[in-house]
Amino acid sequence: MSIKVLQLHKRSSYQFKNIQDKFALNEKQKCFALADGTTQSFNSEKWAEIITANFVKNPVFIPEKLIELFTENVDDYKSSKFEFSINPAKASLEKTKMQQGGTATFIGLQFVENNQIQLISCGDTNFFKINNKQAEYFPYSDVDSLDSNKHFINTEKLIEQKIDETYFQTKTISYSNNDIIILATDALSRLFLKEPKIILEFISIQNFEELHQFCLKYWENKQLEEDDISAIIIKIENKNNVRIIQPSNDFSFPEEKEEEFIPTSLTQSNNHELNNIDMQEIRHNFNGIAKDFNEVKKTLSFQQILTFSILGILVANIFLTYIYQPEEDNITSEMTTTIQCLESELKIANTRFKKLEAENIKLKNEKIEIQGKLTPNMERIKSNEKKSENIKNEVLKKETNEEK
Repeated sequence: MSIKVLQLHKRSSYQFKNIQDKFALNEKQKCFALADGTTQSFNSEKWAEIITANFVKNPVFIPEKLIELFTENVDDYKSSKFEFSINPAKASLEKTKMQQGGTATFIGLQFVENNQIQLISCGDTNFFKINNKQAEYFPYSDVDSLDSNKHFINTEKLIEQKIDETYFQTKTISYSNNDIIILATDALSRLFLKEPKIILEFISIQNFEELHQFCLKYWENKQLEEDDISAIIIKIENKNNVRIIQPSNDFSFPEEKEEEFIPTSLTQSNNHELNNIDMQEIRHNFNGIAKDFNEVKKTLSFQQILTFSILGILVANIFLTYIYQPEEDNITSEMTTTIQCLESELKIANTRFKKLEAENIKLKNEKIEIQGKLTPNMERIKSNEKKSENIKNEVLKKETNEEK
């Protein structure tokens, strides 16, 4: 029996020590386990490590007994040391998570007599058996059913006895010497269920660099979810050996640089400063707009006064009609007539107002035009008057000298 374990952490974890997938194997008992600690829970990688290690020591395939075993393991989990972050905000979040406990998926298998494999599973970690003729999956045979999983093994729920046998699925499967067995965490399982042909590419991986390139390729084309990648591959017919393919201690994904926020200067460069000409033009345009606005306000005020005056007359007429006309029919008839007359007068008044306004504008334009024509003539008249005055003064001066 040849055993190959492949693991690579997700890029956002940077270093392999942060991987949350854990596996365990017991060659003597031909027992294997794989667990995926959930990112949202507290110290989930430690919980995944504890349940896989204890399972292969004492394989249990009856859900009630496995629940008892995992409940006993909670003490080991709670007594394990954990260093909180030096960042106060992050440490506060970790302490909140701690109250909710650790959570993980789990799948365990054991090769038993008569070419049988016993399986027990909770969560979305999956089993694959493949050969040249067919493939068999457990517990999920398609992506939709895998994604619909809602069961995980949580430490606090175990203590509160809120996990029961319905959380687990069990099965016994026959195998032959030509079969290849794979246990895979959820991201790989989704890829294999969508594209079964990729399984052959994956099992042919022989070293870490090939695993690294495989993950990068399918991460980049979005076929493989960006998550921790873990799988146990078991070939029945081969000689006994175990190979573990993992990153070396000096391997890490590049950390994202936190860019310093530099606010854009509110002052413009000297090349874009407003010169005096620009400022004068803006001021001139603003003054023109303000003047136009004041004219509009005056016009609107006049219209409002006119409208309210007409409405006041209308109300007064209705009131007087109501007082001095006792018969309802006459009142209604006269009120209707009065309203119609007032509406007609209002329309006429509005029409007259618009005509007056148009005439006023026309007169202003004519005034401006006349002023434009008169201005040169007035200047010439003033010039001639000044010349005449000068001539008159010279004549008087000459006459005075002659008399002397």
